[in-house]
Amino acid sequence: MKVIICGAGQVGWQIARHLSGEKNDVTVVDNNPDLVARAMETLDVQGVTGFASYPDVLERAGARDADMIVAATYSDEVNMVTCQVAHSIFNIPRKIARLRAQSYLDAIYSDLYRREHLPIDVVISPEREVALAVLRRLAAPTAFDAELFFGGKATLLGIQIEEDCPVVNTPLRQLSDLFSTLKTIVVGVRR
Repeated sequence: MKVIICGAGQVGWQIARHLSGEKNDVTVVDNNPDLVARAMETLDVQGVTGFASYPDVLERAGARDADMIVAATYSDEVNMVTCQVAHSIFNIPRKIARLRAQSYLDAIYSDLYRREHLPIDVVISPEREVALAVLRRLAAPTAFDAELFFGGKATLLGIQIEEDCPVVNTPLRQLSDLFSTLKTIVVGVRR
């Protein structure tokens, strides 16, 4: 898959690292030549120096035959315009934008990102994800991992049980009886 990552800061660099590690054809775009050079030296990526929202810069990055663009610059507005240019001029099928400002993330404005308005397929907010991860940890402080599913209606918890825990060696089918007030299902055990 041919991917353009706009923004070579921490978020863009991590995305480029993961995607290039999966053998995707990745090009990094940033207006800071040092960040582009760092990405090209440390990752298996191509680099283009320039402003991500400029059509000629995206053209040099290979937008005409790109499968996906990830706009992860420090500016929400640049990320939104980049996705619009990627859609309107280059018809890139998949457009992902990093947005930080709460105004843009508010659910009541989600129609803004529809194809006929501002064509962004996926909005990512690392800051919001970190905040949600902290809240999940606070809700289950003894868990080493917590993930929400079905809009928060189900939670998968990773819990380590010590050898002296009273439930050790209790058959899984009996755990529900022991903790009748908890609506839980054990989905896996790692020994």
